[in-house]
Amino acid sequence: MSVCVLRVPYRGVVFGPDELAWLQRVIDSEKNAQAAAKRVCEHFGWLRPNGTPPLSSCSVFLRHLSNRSLIRLPPRKRAASPRLLWCKERERLLRELGPVPGMVECQPSGPLTVRPIAPEEWDGFRLHMRCYHYLGFEKPVGESICYVALLGNEVVALLVWGAAVMHNGPRDRHLGWDAATRERRLIYVINNRRYLILPWVRLPHLASRVLAANLRRVNRDWVTAYGHPVVLAETFIDSARFSGICYRASNWLYLGETRGFSRTPQRGFAPNNTPKSCFIYPLHRQATQVLRGERPLPSRLVRPCSRP
Repeated sequence: MSVCVLRVPYRGVVFGPDELAWLQRVIDSEKNAQAAAKRVCEHFGWLRPNGTPPLSSCSVFLRHLSNRSLIRLPPRKRAASPRLLWCKERERLLRELGPVPGMVECQPSGPLTVRPIAPEEWDGFRLHMRCYHYLGFEKPVGESICYVALLGNEVVALLVWGAAVMHNGPRDRHLGWDAATRERRLIYVINNRRYLILPWVRLPHLASRVLAANLRRVNRDWVTAYGHPVVLAETFIDSARFSGICYRASNWLYLGETRGFSRTPQRGFAPNNTPKSCFIYPLHRQATQVLRGERPLPSRLVRPCSRP
């Protein structure tokens, strides 16, 4: 009778019993999971295109193995009274932001600017997302860029772009991806994780204008930040809440519905009973051929640009 040996592939390495035992020795010898992830990345030579180790994604992988009882991670150290600390921080930020405008007739006006947020804007960005986006907001994991849209000097919208999800059936079927091609080329796809028009802003066509302006610059921002280009954008729309009209108006392609799964640190992939509408937008006319491996990356996409 044959014995089934568990093997878990990740970043070109297949983790069998020997590799998992080595991982456990590394974890036991380090003071925390973050230090263990750094050592694992160094051992296997895992690097992002910008030369930095992928610590966040490696930590997620280690938690995935721990959830499957393949390794043991040390318990997480929790800060004292995290809810109390957040409440105090929220109160401080609200005082600094001042009164939030209501549904007023006077709406912002002026030239539209869409740009990455500055470091000093992070607290305000997070607070607005947590207050006004129905999904809330936590610190992004992995490659991501947060954007702000302004009309004149007034903030009107906030956006978050991040690395694409690993499993997206409509996208993978559209591209004709197998698992190996997806693993090699997924780095060139980004996901619009959050899009928030501030609730007191009421201006026609604003959502599609902001989205178009963001798409025009997101590749060069990604090259500058992470050292590699992106050629395709994707997003998911909860069709029970939204019609996705701004994406349709911006010529995004509707691919179909997902199966309704989400990924959590505790349970991995689990059904959430909320299928999402999947849309994609090519950032280059040869995006499909590049992602299939039929064409090399266009050289002009790889050069960072200093223009705003």
